[in-house]
Amino acid sequence: MEFLGPRDLTAPAVLRARAAGKTARVVAVTFFLDGRPIGSDTTKPYGLDVDPALLPDGRHKLRIEAVDSLGRRRSSRPTAVTIASEGSDIVEAAPGESFERARDLLERGDVTVRLAPGRYEVDELELGDGTRLVGSGPRTVLTGPPGKRYWALVVAKGTNIRITDLTVDGGGDGRGDAEDGGIGIAVFDGSSDVRLQRLRLIGVRGHGVNTWGAHSSVSLQDSHVESDGKGEAGFVALGSDETRDTSVIRTRVRGFTSFGILLQQQDHGRPAADLHGVVLDNVVSDIRDPSRDGCWTAAKRSTPGCGTNEGGIWTGGVEAAVIGNTVRRARWDGIETVGSSTRTTIVGNKIYDTRTGIYIEHSTNRSLIARNLIVDALTGINVEWWHEGAGSKRNTFAYNRFVRSGTGIFVDVGGDHNRIVGNVFVGGKPPAIILQGSSKNVVRDNVGCRMRSGSLVGIESARWDDGREAFSRNNQFAGNTSEGRC
Repeated sequence: MEFLGPRDLTAPAVLRARAAGKTARVVAVTFFLDGRPIGSDTTKPYGLDVDPALLPDGRHKLRIEAVDSLGRRRSSRPTAVTIASEGSDIVEAAPGESFERARDLLERGDVTVRLAPGRYEVDELELGDGTRLVGSGPRTVLTGPPGKRYWALVVAKGTNIRITDLTVDGGGDGRGDAEDGGIGIAVFDGSSDVRLQRLRLIGVRGHGVNTWGAHSSVSLQDSHVESDGKGEAGFVALGSDETRDTSVIRTRVRGFTSFGILLQQQDHGRPAADLHGVVLDNVVSDIRDPSRDGCWTAAKRSTPGCGTNEGGIWTGGVEAAVIGNTVRRARWDGIETVGSSTRTTIVGNKIYDTRTGIYIEHSTNRSLIARNLIVDALTGINVEWWHEGAGSKRNTFAYNRFVRSGTGIFVDVGGDHNRIVGNVFVGGKPPAIILQGSSKNVVRDNVGCRMRSGSLVGIESARWDDGREAFSRNNQFAGNTSEGRC
Protein backbone atom coordinates (compact mmCIF):
# COMPACT_ATOMS: atom_id res chain seq x y z
CA MET A 1 0.00 0.00 0.00
CA GLU A 2 1.41 3.35 -1.01
CA PHE A 3 0.54 7.06 -1.16
CA LEU A 4 1.24 8.28 -4.70
CA GLY A 5 0.96 12.04 -4.13
CA PRO A 6 0.98 14.89 -4.81
CA ARG A 7 2.99 16.16 -1.84
CA ASP A 8 2.70 19.91 -2.49
CA LEU A 9 -0.88 21.17 -2.60
CA THR A 10 -1.34 24.68 -3.94
CA ALA A 11 -4.45 24.17 -6.13
CA PRO A 12 -7.32 21.68 -6.27
CA ALA A 13 -5.86 18.21 -6.82
CA VAL A 14 -6.54 14.50 -6.43
CA LEU A 15 -4.66 12.54 -3.79
CA ARG A 16 -3.77 9.11 -5.14
CA ALA A 17 -3.11 5.77 -3.46
CA ARG A 18 -2.18 2.26 -4.53
CA ALA A 19 -3.84 -0.54 -2.55
CA ALA A 20 -4.44 -4.17 -3.37
CA GLY A 21 -5.57 -7.12 -1.30
CA LYS A 22 -3.65 -10.39 -1.58
CA THR A 23 -6.62 -12.67 -0.97
CA ALA A 24 -9.62 -10.30 -0.79
CA ARG A 25 -10.92 -7.21 -2.53
CA VAL A 26 -10.07 -3.80 -1.01
CA VAL A 27 -13.43 -2.17 -0.22
CA ALA A 28 -12.31 1.26 1.04
CA VAL A 29 -9.22 3.44 1.21
CA THR A 30 -9.24 6.34 3.68
CA PHE A 31 -6.93 9.35 3.63
CA PHE A 32 -5.92 10.77 7.03
CA LEU A 33 -4.40 14.24 7.51
CA ASP A 34 -2.65 14.47 10.87
CA GLY A 35 -4.72 11.52 12.06
CA ARG A 36 -8.09 12.98 10.99
CA PRO A 37 -10.00 11.31 8.14
CA ILE A 38 -10.51 13.70 5.24
CA GLY A 39 -12.33 11.21 3.05
CA SER A 40 -12.59 7.66 1.70
CA ASP A 41 -12.82 6.12 -1.75
CA THR A 42 -14.31 2.69 -2.44
CA THR A 43 -13.38 2.31 -6.12
CA LYS A 44 -10.19 1.86 -8.13
CA PRO A 45 -8.04 3.80 -8.82
CA TYR A 46 -8.27 5.05 -5.24
CA GLY A 47 -8.24 8.83 -5.04
CA LEU A 48 -9.62 11.79 -3.12
CA ASP A 49 -10.13 15.23 -4.61
CA VAL A 50 -9.16 18.06 -2.25
CA ASP A 51 -9.06 21.84 -2.37
CA PRO A 52 -6.14 23.25 -0.34
CA ALA A 53 -8.18 26.39 0.38
CA LEU A 54 -10.43 24.17 2.52
CA LEU A 55 -7.52 22.55 4.40
CA PRO A 56 -5.13 24.02 7.00
CA ASP A 57 -1.96 25.61 5.58
CA GLY A 58 1.48 24.35 6.49
CA ARG A 59 3.30 21.03 6.75
CA HIS A 60 1.27 17.95 7.66
CA LYS A 61 1.44 14.18 7.81
CA LEU A 62 -0.77 12.19 5.43
CA ARG A 63 -1.48 8.50 5.91
CA ILE A 64 -3.75 6.06 4.08
CA GLU A 65 -5.59 3.03 5.44
CA ALA A 66 -7.10 0.23 3.38
CA VAL A 67 -9.85 -2.18 4.49
CA ASP A 68 -10.52 -5.38 2.58
CA SER A 69 -13.72 -7.40 2.33
CA LEU A 70 -12.59 -9.67 5.19
CA GLY A 71 -12.29 -6.69 7.53
CA ARG A 72 -8.48 -6.63 7.57
CA ARG A 73 -6.84 -3.20 7.77
CA ARG A 74 -3.45 -1.99 6.59
CA SER A 75 -1.91 1.46 6.94
CA SER A 76 0.85 3.22 5.06
CA ARG A 77 3.65 5.11 6.73
CA PRO A 78 2.95 8.84 7.17
CA THR A 79 4.08 11.04 4.29
CA ALA A 80 4.95 14.74 4.64
CA VAL A 81 2.73 17.07 2.58
CA THR A 82 2.71 20.84 2.30
CA ILE A 83 -0.49 22.84 1.88
CA ALA A 84 -0.35 26.44 0.63
CA SER A 85 -3.46 27.53 -1.25
CA GLU A 86 -2.76 29.74 -4.24
CA GLY A 87 -4.99 28.60 -7.08
CA SER A 88 -8.47 28.03 -5.65
CA ASP A 89 -11.53 29.78 -7.03
CA ILE A 90 -14.23 29.96 -4.36
CA VAL A 91 -17.49 31.96 -4.33
CA GLU A 92 -18.22 33.23 -0.82
CA ALA A 93 -21.87 33.64 0.20
CA ALA A 94 -23.83 34.66 3.29
CA PRO A 95 -27.55 34.77 4.11
CA GLY A 96 -29.27 37.31 1.89
CA GLU A 97 -28.48 38.58 -1.58
CA SER A 98 -25.14 36.81 -2.03
CA PHE A 99 -26.76 33.44 -1.32
CA GLU A 100 -29.57 34.18 -3.78
CA ARG A 101 -26.94 34.80 -6.45
CA ALA A 102 -25.10 31.65 -5.44
CA ARG A 103 -28.24 29.52 -5.97
CA ASP A 104 -28.05 30.04 -9.75
CA LEU A 105 -24.36 29.16 -9.80
CA LEU A 106 -24.97 25.97 -7.84
CA GLU A 107 -27.64 24.80 -10.26
CA ARG A 108 -25.47 25.53 -13.32
CA GLY A 109 -22.57 23.62 -11.77
CA ASP A 110 -18.77 23.64 -11.95
CA VAL A 111 -18.46 25.98 -8.98
CA THR A 112 -17.33 25.93 -5.37
CA VAL A 113 -19.56 27.93 -3.03
CA ARG A 114 -18.57 28.43 0.60
CA LEU A 115 -21.35 29.54 2.96
CA ALA A 116 -20.66 31.68 5.99
CA PRO A 117 -22.22 30.74 9.35
CA GLY A 118 -25.95 31.51 9.48
CA ARG A 119 -29.34 30.07 8.54
CA TYR A 120 -30.31 29.60 4.89
CA GLU A 121 -33.90 28.80 3.90
CA VAL A 122 -33.97 26.25 1.08
CA ASP A 123 -36.47 24.03 -0.70
CA GLU A 124 -35.09 21.78 -3.46
CA LEU A 125 -31.79 23.63 -3.64
CA GLU A 126 -30.34 22.01 -6.77
CA LEU A 127 -26.67 21.22 -7.28
CA GLY A 128 -25.43 20.51 -10.81
CA ASP A 129 -22.38 18.77 -12.26
CA GLY A 130 -19.06 19.63 -10.63
CA THR A 131 -20.59 21.55 -7.73
CA ARG A 132 -18.98 21.92 -4.32
CA LEU A 133 -21.23 23.29 -1.58
CA VAL A 134 -19.11 23.93 1.51
CA GLY A 135 -20.22 25.28 4.85
CA SER A 136 -18.24 26.78 7.69
CA GLY A 137 -19.08 23.95 10.10
CA PRO A 138 -22.20 23.14 12.13
CA ARG A 139 -23.21 26.82 12.42
CA THR A 140 -23.93 26.90 8.67
CA VAL A 141 -27.54 25.68 8.66
CA LEU A 142 -29.76 24.88 5.68
CA THR A 143 -33.36 24.78 6.82
CA GLY A 144 -36.75 24.23 5.21
CA PRO A 145 -39.53 26.76 4.74
CA PRO A 146 -41.15 27.30 8.14
CA GLY A 147 -44.29 25.23 8.68
CA LYS A 148 -44.43 23.91 5.11
CA ARG A 149 -44.14 20.51 3.53
CA TYR A 150 -41.21 19.81 1.26
CA TRP A 151 -40.00 16.94 -0.89
CA ALA A 152 -36.27 17.54 -0.34
CA LEU A 153 -34.24 20.43 1.00
CA VAL A 154 -31.18 19.79 -1.19
CA VAL A 155 -31.09 17.91 -4.51
CA ALA A 156 -27.82 16.63 -6.00
CA LYS A 157 -28.43 16.10 -9.69
CA GLY A 158 -25.42 15.16 -11.76
CA THR A 159 -21.84 13.97 -11.43
CA ASN A 160 -18.84 14.98 -9.33
CA ILE A 161 -20.83 16.74 -6.56
CA ARG A 162 -19.62 17.46 -3.00
CA ILE A 163 -21.57 18.72 0.03
CA THR A 164 -19.47 19.25 3.15
CA ASP A 165 -19.19 20.90 6.56
CA LEU A 166 -22.71 22.13 7.24
CA THR A 167 -25.99 21.33 8.99
CA VAL A 168 -29.26 20.38 7.28
CA ASP A 169 -32.18 20.99 9.64
CA GLY A 170 -35.26 19.07 8.51
CA GLY A 171 -37.53 20.81 10.98
CA GLY A 172 -38.91 17.58 12.47
CA ASP A 173 -42.60 16.77 12.88
CA GLY A 174 -43.23 15.75 9.27
CA ARG A 175 -45.07 12.62 8.20
CA GLY A 176 -42.33 11.61 5.79
CA ASP A 177 -44.69 9.69 3.50
CA ALA A 178 -44.75 9.75 -0.30
CA GLU A 179 -46.78 12.97 -0.27
CA ASP A 180 -44.65 14.77 2.28
CA GLY A 181 -41.20 13.54 1.26
CA GLY A 182 -39.27 15.10 4.09
CA ILE A 183 -35.85 14.24 2.61
CA GLY A 184 -32.81 16.14 3.81
CA ILE A 185 -30.57 15.47 0.78
CA ALA A 186 -31.91 13.72 -2.33
CA VAL A 187 -29.48 12.28 -4.89
CA PHE A 188 -31.28 12.17 -8.23
CA ASP A 189 -31.62 9.20 -10.57
CA GLY A 190 -28.52 8.86 -12.76
CA SER A 191 -26.21 10.79 -10.47
CA SER A 192 -22.68 9.56 -9.83
CA ASP A 193 -19.59 10.45 -7.83
CA VAL A 194 -21.51 12.26 -5.09
CA ARG A 195 -19.75 12.60 -1.73
CA LEU A 196 -21.48 13.98 1.38
CA GLN A 197 -19.03 14.69 4.22
CA ARG A 198 -19.00 16.05 7.74
CA LEU A 199 -22.69 16.87 7.73
CA ARG A 200 -25.21 17.17 10.55
CA LEU A 201 -28.67 16.15 9.42
CA ILE A 202 -31.02 16.89 12.30
CA GLY A 203 -34.78 16.95 12.73
CA VAL A 204 -35.14 14.55 9.80
CA ARG A 205 -38.80 14.16 8.82
CA GLY A 206 -38.55 11.29 6.35
CA HIS A 207 -35.10 10.22 5.11
CA GLY A 208 -31.83 11.92 5.95
CA VAL A 209 -30.33 10.97 2.57
CA ASN A 210 -32.22 9.26 -0.26
CA THR A 211 -30.80 8.11 -3.59
CA TRP A 212 -32.50 6.06 -6.28
CA GLY A 213 -32.31 4.89 -9.88
CA ALA A 214 -29.10 4.21 -11.81
CA HIS A 215 -26.78 5.91 -9.35
CA SER A 216 -23.14 5.05 -8.66
CA SER A 217 -20.45 6.07 -6.17
CA VAL A 218 -22.77 7.88 -3.79
CA SER A 219 -21.16 8.13 -0.34
CA LEU A 220 -22.06 9.58 3.06
CA GLN A 221 -19.03 9.97 5.32
CA ASP A 222 -18.12 11.27 8.78
CA SER A 223 -21.59 12.64 9.42
CA HIS A 224 -24.37 12.66 12.02
CA VAL A 225 -27.96 11.85 11.03
CA GLU A 226 -30.71 12.15 13.63
CA SER A 227 -34.47 12.14 13.98
CA ASP A 228 -36.69 12.72 16.99
CA GLY A 229 -38.18 9.24 16.68
CA LYS A 230 -40.59 10.07 13.83
CA GLY A 231 -38.38 10.08 10.72
CA GLU A 232 -38.32 6.86 8.71
CA ALA A 233 -34.65 6.26 7.87
CA GLY A 234 -31.22 7.81 8.08
CA PHE A 235 -29.83 6.70 4.71
CA VAL A 236 -31.84 5.00 1.94
CA ALA A 237 -30.41 3.81 -1.38
CA LEU A 238 -32.95 2.33 -3.79
CA GLY A 239 -30.72 -0.01 -5.77
CA SER A 240 -31.08 -1.65 -9.18
CA ASP A 241 -29.05 -3.57 -11.76
CA GLU A 242 -27.49 -0.23 -12.75
CA THR A 243 -26.50 0.75 -9.19
CA ARG A 244 -23.03 0.26 -7.74
CA ASP A 245 -20.55 1.49 -5.13
CA THR A 246 -22.94 3.03 -2.62
CA SER A 247 -21.34 3.60 0.79
CA VAL A 248 -21.93 4.91 4.29
CA ILE A 249 -18.71 5.37 6.28
CA ARG A 250 -17.93 6.55 9.85
CA THR A 251 -21.39 8.04 10.35
CA ARG A 252 -23.68 8.10 13.40
CA VAL A 253 -27.38 7.42 12.79
CA ARG A 254 -30.04 7.43 15.51
CA GLY A 255 -33.69 7.86 16.33
CA PHE A 256 -35.54 6.53 13.26
CA THR A 257 -38.64 4.36 13.05
CA SER A 258 -37.71 1.95 10.26
CA PHE A 259 -34.04 1.84 9.29
CA GLY A 260 -30.70 3.30 10.17
CA ILE A 261 -28.97 2.45 6.87
CA LEU A 262 -30.88 0.76 4.05
CA LEU A 263 -29.27 -0.39 0.80
CA GLN A 264 -32.63 -1.43 -0.59
CA GLN A 265 -32.16 -3.79 -3.52
CA GLN A 266 -34.83 -6.44 -2.95
CA ASP A 267 -34.98 -8.38 -6.24
CA HIS A 268 -33.73 -11.95 -5.86
CA GLY A 269 -31.21 -13.73 -8.02
CA ARG A 270 -29.73 -10.71 -9.79
CA PRO A 271 -26.05 -11.31 -10.69
CA ALA A 272 -24.73 -7.77 -10.18
CA ALA A 273 -27.49 -5.65 -8.65
CA ASP A 274 -26.36 -2.84 -6.34
CA LEU A 275 -22.81 -4.08 -6.68
CA HIS A 276 -20.14 -3.40 -4.03
CA GLY A 277 -22.12 -1.53 -1.40
CA VAL A 278 -20.00 -0.62 1.65
CA VAL A 279 -21.24 0.07 5.20
CA LEU A 280 -18.10 0.71 7.26
CA ASP A 281 -17.41 1.84 10.83
CA ASN A 282 -20.81 3.43 11.50
CA VAL A 283 -22.76 3.66 14.77
CA VAL A 284 -26.53 3.06 14.46
CA SER A 285 -28.85 3.25 17.46
CA ASP A 286 -32.45 3.50 18.63
CA ILE A 287 -34.43 2.25 15.64
CA ARG A 288 -37.97 1.76 16.91
CA ASP A 289 -41.42 1.95 15.34
CA PRO A 290 -44.14 2.55 17.97
CA SER A 291 -46.76 1.09 15.62
CA ARG A 292 -44.91 -2.25 15.84
CA ASP A 293 -44.89 -2.51 19.63
CA GLY A 294 -46.91 -5.71 19.40
CA CYS A 295 -44.10 -7.38 17.46
CA TRP A 296 -41.80 -7.07 20.44
CA THR A 297 -44.09 -7.48 23.42
CA ALA A 298 -46.45 -10.18 22.17
CA ALA A 299 -45.52 -13.86 22.25
CA LYS A 300 -46.84 -14.19 18.71
CA ARG A 301 -46.50 -11.92 15.72
CA SER A 302 -49.90 -10.33 16.09
CA THR A 303 -49.08 -6.96 14.57
CA PRO A 304 -49.17 -6.67 10.76
CA GLY A 305 -45.81 -5.89 9.19
CA CYS A 306 -43.61 -7.50 11.86
CA GLY A 307 -40.07 -7.94 10.55
CA THR A 308 -40.39 -5.48 7.67
CA ASN A 309 -38.64 -2.59 9.43
CA GLU A 310 -36.94 -1.64 12.73
CA GLY A 311 -33.57 -2.66 11.28
CA GLY A 312 -30.18 -1.13 11.98
CA ILE A 313 -28.42 -1.96 8.68
CA TRP A 314 -30.02 -3.74 5.71
CA THR A 315 -28.16 -4.64 2.53
CA GLY A 316 -29.45 -6.34 -0.61
CA GLY A 317 -26.70 -6.11 -3.22
CA VAL A 318 -24.00 -8.36 -4.60
CA GLU A 319 -20.57 -8.41 -2.92
CA ALA A 320 -21.55 -5.91 -0.25
CA ALA A 321 -19.24 -5.35 2.73
CA VAL A 322 -20.71 -4.56 6.16
CA ILE A 323 -17.67 -4.12 8.37
CA GLY A 324 -16.81 -2.66 11.77
CA ASN A 325 -20.22 -1.17 12.58
CA THR A 326 -21.87 -0.86 16.00
CA VAL A 327 -25.64 -1.29 16.26
CA ARG A 328 -27.52 -0.66 19.52
CA ARG A 329 -31.24 -1.03 20.17
CA ALA A 330 -32.41 -1.67 16.63
CA ARG A 331 -35.54 -3.39 17.77
CA TRP A 332 -36.12 -6.08 15.13
CA ASP A 333 -32.61 -6.82 13.89
CA GLY A 334 -29.15 -5.33 13.93
CA ILE A 335 -28.08 -6.33 10.40
CA GLU A 336 -30.13 -8.04 7.68
CA THR A 337 -29.40 -9.32 4.20
CA VAL A 338 -32.16 -9.02 1.60
CA GLY A 339 -32.53 -9.25 -2.17
CA SER A 340 -29.53 -10.58 -4.06
CA SER A 341 -27.07 -10.83 -1.19
CA THR A 342 -24.39 -12.96 -2.81
CA ARG A 343 -20.74 -13.02 -1.70
CA THR A 344 -21.58 -10.45 0.96
CA THR A 345 -19.27 -10.09 3.96
CA ILE A 346 -20.57 -9.14 7.42
CA VAL A 347 -17.43 -8.93 9.53
CA GLY A 348 -16.31 -7.42 12.81
CA ASN A 349 -19.58 -5.76 13.77
CA LYS A 350 -20.90 -5.28 17.32
CA ILE A 351 -24.63 -5.65 17.91
CA TYR A 352 -26.40 -5.08 21.22
CA ASP A 353 -29.95 -5.44 22.49
CA THR A 354 -31.94 -6.56 19.44
CA ARG A 355 -34.53 -9.24 18.80
CA THR A 356 -32.23 -10.80 16.18
CA GLY A 357 -28.58 -9.86 15.86
CA ILE A 358 -28.09 -10.79 12.19
CA TYR A 359 -30.99 -11.94 9.98
CA ILE A 360 -30.07 -13.85 6.82
CA GLU A 361 -32.99 -13.60 4.41
CA HIS A 362 -33.68 -16.40 1.93
CA SER A 363 -31.60 -16.12 -1.25
CA THR A 364 -28.43 -15.07 0.61
CA ASN A 365 -25.66 -17.24 -0.81
CA ARG A 366 -21.89 -17.75 -0.59
CA SER A 367 -21.57 -15.03 2.03
CA LEU A 368 -19.31 -14.69 5.06
CA ILE A 369 -20.57 -13.76 8.53
CA ALA A 370 -17.51 -13.70 10.78
CA ARG A 371 -15.97 -12.22 13.94
CA ASN A 372 -19.13 -10.39 14.96
CA LEU A 373 -20.07 -9.77 18.60
CA ILE A 374 -23.78 -10.16 19.41
CA VAL A 375 -24.99 -9.36 22.92
CA ASP A 376 -28.48 -9.71 24.44
CA ALA A 377 -30.36 -10.89 21.37
CA LEU A 378 -33.28 -13.32 21.43
CA THR A 379 -31.61 -15.00 18.43
CA GLY A 380 -28.02 -14.26 17.51
CA ILE A 381 -28.09 -15.25 13.81
CA ASN A 382 -31.27 -16.39 12.10
CA VAL A 383 -31.12 -18.01 8.64
CA GLU A 384 -34.58 -17.62 7.13
CA TRP A 385 -36.58 -20.58 5.86
CA TRP A 386 -36.89 -21.59 2.21
CA HIS A 387 -39.77 -19.85 0.45
CA GLU A 388 -40.54 -18.18 -2.88
CA GLY A 389 -38.35 -20.85 -4.43
CA ALA A 390 -35.12 -19.98 -2.65
CA GLY A 391 -33.16 -20.68 0.51
CA SER A 392 -29.76 -19.49 1.73
CA LYS A 393 -26.87 -21.78 0.87
CA ARG A 394 -23.11 -22.15 1.09
CA ASN A 395 -22.65 -19.39 3.64
CA THR A 396 -19.95 -19.40 6.32
CA PHE A 397 -20.62 -18.46 9.95
CA ALA A 398 -17.22 -18.34 11.63
CA TYR A 399 -15.68 -17.10 14.88
CA ASN A 400 -18.68 -15.05 15.96
CA ARG A 401 -19.22 -14.48 19.68
CA PHE A 402 -22.67 -14.60 21.25
CA VAL A 403 -23.31 -13.35 24.78
CA ARG A 404 -26.61 -14.07 26.53
CA SER A 405 -28.43 -14.97 23.31
CA GLY A 406 -31.55 -17.12 23.57
CA THR A 407 -30.42 -19.13 20.55
CA GLY A 408 -27.02 -18.47 19.03
CA ILE A 409 -27.41 -19.67 15.42
CA PHE A 410 -30.73 -20.88 14.00
CA VAL A 411 -30.71 -22.36 10.48
CA ASP A 412 -34.18 -22.97 9.08
CA VAL A 413 -35.56 -25.19 6.31
CA GLY A 414 -33.51 -25.09 3.11
CA GLY A 415 -30.50 -23.39 4.67
CA ASP A 416 -28.13 -26.06 3.33
CA HIS A 417 -24.42 -26.54 2.65
CA ASN A 418 -23.35 -23.93 5.22
CA ARG A 419 -20.22 -23.93 7.40
CA ILE A 420 -20.67 -23.12 11.10
CA VAL A 421 -17.17 -23.05 12.54
CA GLY A 422 -15.38 -21.73 15.62
CA ASN A 423 -18.23 -19.74 17.13
CA VAL A 424 -18.35 -19.08 20.89
CA PHE A 425 -21.58 -18.97 22.91
CA VAL A 426 -21.43 -17.39 26.38
CA GLY A 427 -24.37 -17.90 28.74
CA GLY A 428 -27.84 -18.66 27.49
CA LYS A 429 -29.48 -22.04 27.29
CA PRO A 430 -28.68 -24.95 24.96
CA PRO A 431 -28.89 -25.81 22.21
CA ALA A 432 -26.84 -22.85 20.99
CA ILE A 433 -27.01 -24.05 17.37
CA ILE A 434 -30.28 -25.34 15.91
CA LEU A 435 -30.60 -26.96 12.49
CA GLN A 436 -34.31 -27.08 11.69
CA GLY A 437 -34.83 -29.06 8.50
CA SER A 438 -31.41 -27.91 7.28
CA SER A 439 -29.04 -30.38 5.59
CA LYS A 440 -25.45 -30.95 4.47
CA ASN A 441 -23.96 -28.38 6.85
CA VAL A 442 -20.53 -28.59 8.49
CA VAL A 443 -20.74 -27.76 12.21
CA ARG A 444 -17.27 -27.84 13.72
CA ASP A 445 -15.19 -26.54 16.66
CA ASN A 446 -17.92 -24.43 18.21
CA VAL A 447 -17.71 -23.78 21.96
CA GLY A 448 -20.39 -23.11 24.56
CA CYS A 449 -19.42 -21.80 27.99
CA ARG A 450 -21.26 -20.83 31.15
CA MET A 451 -24.36 -22.40 29.62
CA ARG A 452 -26.99 -24.60 31.22
CA SER A 453 -26.47 -28.32 30.75
CA GLY A 454 -27.53 -29.83 27.45
CA SER A 455 -26.36 -30.46 23.90
CA LEU A 456 -24.65 -27.59 22.10
CA VAL A 457 -26.28 -28.53 18.78
CA GLY A 458 -29.96 -29.34 18.27
CA ILE A 459 -31.56 -31.08 15.28
CA GLU A 460 -35.25 -30.53 14.48
CA SER A 461 -37.63 -31.32 11.68
CA ALA A 462 -39.87 -28.67 10.13
CA ARG A 463 -41.98 -28.16 7.02
CA TRP A 464 -41.38 -26.81 3.56
CA ASP A 465 -43.57 -23.98 2.34
CA ASP A 466 -45.80 -26.52 0.56
CA GLY A 467 -46.44 -28.40 3.82
CA ARG A 468 -44.10 -31.36 3.24
CA GLU A 469 -42.01 -32.37 6.24
CA ALA A 470 -38.37 -31.32 6.10
CA PHE A 471 -35.70 -33.35 7.89
CA SER A 472 -32.11 -32.42 8.66
CA ARG A 473 -29.88 -34.89 6.83
CA ASN A 474 -26.20 -35.50 6.16
CA ASN A 475 -24.83 -32.82 8.45
CA GLN A 476 -21.24 -33.19 9.69
CA PHE A 477 -20.34 -32.53 13.34
CA ALA A 478 -16.87 -32.44 14.91
CA GLY A 479 -15.19 -30.83 17.90
CA ASN A 480 -18.22 -29.00 19.32
CA THR A 481 -17.78 -28.70 23.09
CA SER A 482 -19.25 -27.12 26.20
CA GLU A 483 -16.91 -25.68 28.80
CA GLY A 484 -17.29 -24.08 32.21
CA ARG A 485 -15.06 -21.12 31.38
CA CYS A 486 -14.67 -19.07 28.22
